[in-house]
Amino acid sequence: MKKILAVAFLSLWVSSPVNSQQKTPKLNGWRVHLPYWQNKTVCVLGDKIYCGSASGIFTYNSSDKSVERISKVNGMSDVEVSLLRSYPEKNIVFVIYENANMDIIQNNEIFNIADIKLKTIIGKKTINNVSFFENKAYLSCSFGIVIVDLERKQIVDSYNKLGFAGAQVEFFDITIYNDYIYASGNDGLYRTKRMLVFNDNLGYYDKWQKESTFTSSRQSEIFRGKMYVVADSIIKIFDGFAWSNYTQTSSKKTIDIQQSSGKLIITLEDDIITENADGTSSKLGINYKNACSYLANGRYAMVDNFYGLTLYPGGDFGGYDYIFPNGPYAKTAAKMLYNNSSLWVGGGMAPSWLEGYSQSGVYNFSNNVWQNSKQKNFNLPDTILDYVDAAVSPVNGDIFFSTYGSGLVQLNRDGKYLTNYNNKNSSLQNYAGGDKSLRTAGIVFDAKNNLWITNHSAVNPISVFTYNNQWKSFSVGNLFSGQNYLSRMIIDDLQRLWIAHTRDGGILVYNFGNPNDVTQDGDDSYKVLTKDEGNGGLASNQVNCFVNDKRGEIWIGTNNGLCIISNPSLLFDNPENINFDAHQIVIKTNLVYSNFLGGENINCIKLDGANRKWIGTSNGVWLVSEDGYTVIKNFTFQNSPLLDNNVTEIGIDDASGEVFFASDKGIISYMGDATEGENNFKDVRIYPNPVRPNFTGDISIRGLPNNVNVKVTDISGNLVYETTSNGGFATWNGKNFLGQRVATGVYMIMCAVKSGENSFIGKILFIN
Repeated sequence: MKKILAVAFLSLWVSSPVNSQQKTPKLNGWRVHLPYWQNKTVCVLGDKIYCGSASGIFTYNSSDKSVERISKVNGMSDVEVSLLRSYPEKNIVFVIYENANMDIIQNNEIFNIADIKLKTIIGKKTINNVSFFENKAYLSCSFGIVIVDLERKQIVDSYNKLGFAGAQVEFFDITIYNDYIYASGNDGLYRTKRMLVFNDNLGYYDKWQKESTFTSSRQSEIFRGKMYVVADSIIKIFDGFAWSNYTQTSSKKTIDIQQSSGKLIITLEDDIITENADGTSSKLGINYKNACSYLANGRYAMVDNFYGLTLYPGGDFGGYDYIFPNGPYAKTAAKMLYNNSSLWVGGGMAPSWLEGYSQSGVYNFSNNVWQNSKQKNFNLPDTILDYVDAAVSPVNGDIFFSTYGSGLVQLNRDGKYLTNYNNKNSSLQNYAGGDKSLRTAGIVFDAKNNLWITNHSAVNPISVFTYNNQWKSFSVGNLFSGQNYLSRMIIDDLQRLWIAHTRDGGILVYNFGNPNDVTQDGDDSYKVLTKDEGNGGLASNQVNCFVNDKRGEIWIGTNNGLCIISNPSLLFDNPENINFDAHQIVIKTNLVYSNFLGGENINCIKLDGANRKWIGTSNGVWLVSEDGYTVIKNFTFQNSPLLDNNVTEIGIDDASGEVFFASDKGIISYMGDATEGENNFKDVRIYPNPVRPNFTGDISIRGLPNNVNVKVTDISGNLVYETTSNGGFATWNGKNFLGQRVATGVYMIMCAVKSGENSFIGKILFIN
């Protein structure tokens, strides 16, 4: 498959370190938000340095000092990059992914070769290296050797079971030397004649022979007419007649060997060695690098687990230049909370609530720039791990984070650390099972500005921190047989707490009674909802998420699908015993009725400005209408730039409509078409205006009140288009009712609330 590489260049000054920010995407556009400071592979093609990692690729142009991200958004086929190799003779960068997918970048086009990824192979399936000779790429794989024709962009041959008597051998590198193919295998070095007689098949093991007495071989490279081979943990040199030991290395492991800009670069654990064309060599004295390339301008390009791309020597001031695009500290995101056009992310832990110890900290995205607590921006103690939920104080904007092990953390509205609440300065309790961890989970503010906290695994698993700084914990008795695994929490319109039990316990609905004195527990009551009929009718007792929508309905996501409780008011005050059980959305496909998302694992549900639901599942993300019966969008890894199908968390900017999707492979965002409605028409924005001939997208009308009627007329008053806003956001595709692009001229945008008491008239110029 061929794609055009669409890139946006980000100009910046080189400094130490260097960051770059992304522009806000246009409507229906995407952008990635990934950490780029850990990189495992690097290569050079012309003036451009390519750096690859589990977050994809970024490049640095050594001439104009621009940085660009290359991802699924601009044409790549996958996410987690394991190896990059350049082939200057064909202007190619060959990309290998962790899952054995492959892309070829050539002349701003991307060609995908997914054959190995899609092929069923027993055992390990990895591509360890790629080597080039003439017009072919030789792939060293866990299962054998694969050859790719670089002109046709397709696999043309493969060899496997090349070991003794046809045993499977894993290969790590291939070199063509003196008309022989040398293959570095896990049990030694193999070789065969590259061109055999007619119909002689290299796929037969008896055509290959073991070279010398090596017991294992890893990397190889040709330089100055000799073959350098890493064998039995040392580097050997073969001149076509005899083997000798390379004497420049230490006893440390050889990480990488590659020829770059006329030099041989050998990366060791404790040094980087340069072999020059004149036979001289030098050592940089730099350690812990994962790979190194050499630039024609005399600089070294190195990648590691700490500093992104390191350039040496550095710029005009010597030393080093550190380069990486701006992004969050890590790929994980247990919670995403938007507040006042600022996205707060808790680095979190595994969604199962069984695996902890995430050191990712907290990230914040504001004004298109990421800041990270691990980079000391927030002064958070390094000992605090697993930030799992977040809430913002309605009074002063302070941000509170629950942590699964270190209690509750309070930051001010700018993100500076204030307090850590634990068992010594609050009603929070340590884990009842014996260790000293203090596991807080769900947190939410009520209408009186009291902060409620679930204290996972504690004897008293619910605490409140009141608006006047009082603390109180609450018991739920033996409701869960002492297994008080309470986690996520929301509050409904009647100020009852809905709390998920992490291990098939359903939902605890907690009524804290008098809202003016929540510390009193004599008037408290609670109810447990399960999948049993008449007692909740949930899709499953394993509840992962829920949301209270703008109509007062509770949407519940489980490991077995979606369900909705439409009348939560009946739970505690129901004298006529009306059924309050959840219902599922039943849709008709052809002649078959089924539950929408029935059987799906629902990870998260979030509301946009139009009360539509974004639903993250293990198989992609869905946008459905307010009532759920209309599917508006469905994004998957296969049909969109989504980084992974397992969408674990969603964050929505109600001001702009941008929707952020988190997965194990990182965060990506999509510019949606709904915003939170305004109270009036004071800040209506029409973009673009004017509309120029080359513009083909939708025109955005933002800053409207909720669900207003929007009409477009020509200057004579003839109706051209009509719609209703999604919350405070409306779009127009620039076409009339016949689907034709409107003619050049001025058009009127007329908006009015349904009562007609408030309205807006704007103008937009079309140029064709």
